[in-house]
Amino acid sequence: MKTYVFTNRVYPPVGGATGELLKELAEGLAARGDRVVVVTSRGPRDQRRGGLKDQGDQGYETINGVRLIRVGTTPFTRASHWRRAMSYAGLYPQFAWQVRKLGAVDAVISMTDPPLQIAMVTFAAGRAKKRIHWAQDVYPELAEELGVVSRSGLLARALRSVSTWALRRQDEIVAVGRCMRERLVRRGVDAEKIEVIPNWSSVTPVAPEQVQAMREQLGWNGKFIALYSGNIGLAHDFETLVGAAKLLEGGGVQMVFAGEGPRLAELKTAMQGMRNVFFLPSQAKEDLSAFLAAADVHLVSVRAGLEGFVVPSKAYGILAAGRPLLCVGPSVSEIAVLLVESGAGMVFANGDASGLADVLTKLSGDPARIRMLEEQALKVANEFTLGKSVLYWHSVLES
Repeated sequence: MKTYVFTNRVYPPVGGATGELLKELAEGLAARGDRVVVVTSRGPRDQRRGGLKDQGDQGYETINGVRLIRVGTTPFTRASHWRRAMSYAGLYPQFAWQVRKLGAVDAVISMTDPPLQIAMVTFAAGRAKKRIHWAQDVYPELAEELGVVSRSGLLARALRSVSTWALRRQDEIVAVGRCMRERLVRRGVDAEKIEVIPNWSSVTPVAPEQVQAMREQLGWNGKFIALYSGNIGLAHDFETLVGAAKLLEGGGVQMVFAGEGPRLAELKTAMQGMRNVFFLPSQAKEDLSAFLAAADVHLVSVRAGLEGFVVPSKAYGILAAGRPLLCVGPSVSEIAVLLVESGAGMVFANGDASGLADVLTKLSGDPARIRMLEEQALKVANEFTLGKSVLYWHSVLES
């Protein structure tokens, strides 16, 4: 039996997309007979109830074959960059200490939450047979593009130097998109070390009657719904979506935004008074498949210049729900390339609000075109399943 150790800030029940992905992969590997350990944070929920303390000060538990080591830190917040950084700073040494205590394991896999944990984990994993980095984002470039740190500042240069040092010392790096692979190569990472394994989705197709029930519940019957579902965050292009919504006002297309995030208040202000735009909270995981399938088309966006630094993995859930996807973002971004290759949707340049509005108007009156796009979405979704990703990962870990 081999032992694999993952490190990530979040793991269910503590919320976060990377935690959900890690849980599914870790349980998939454990089901194959591997010993899987996850070092993660307690998160605010556990802190409020006093933490998990069945062994000393740390939280230990085993869920579905995965051994969890939960460490404490200051509460995570998005209200301030510095308070968030302090929360991260409390995790780095604890992650490193736990990895060091685990000793000569078969592989230590660091993720990108918190950013740049790879440096501390790499230093601590000296006795591991393999060191692997699972890149969901690329730092510090992402922080620079989002204005969190100054691109030309001393901090950015120092963080890039540390990050490059750690990346070059990995035995392998798993990137979630081809565009991300190119960014890492440009950083100076050996291309032979980088494996592209896209994220996947646990969304499954639902019966037509479930879709109909969800549309009735949401009041969508008889309406053409263009849905943006997910994080309303800094890395996404909402300006183009706002522009398209304004051009569509008074027509037959309704745009719905479902989710939370730092730009939600700004987005609501920009859309204030518009009768064809609606907002919903994030949906429960058990309702997500039916919710995604209830929309007619979906929207995903990436800000110009962020291609390869982020890859919106929610796209795979949309395709798995059998729904067409319209992507606003750079043509070389992973999801844009995938849609062009598969024919499961269409791509619009950042700022092309009129093009997006025009296509939405045409699709609202063309059910045959919608059905064709739905068929292509389901076909391509078969390439992005948990089962296939577990096999790919097992190959990387065993190689």
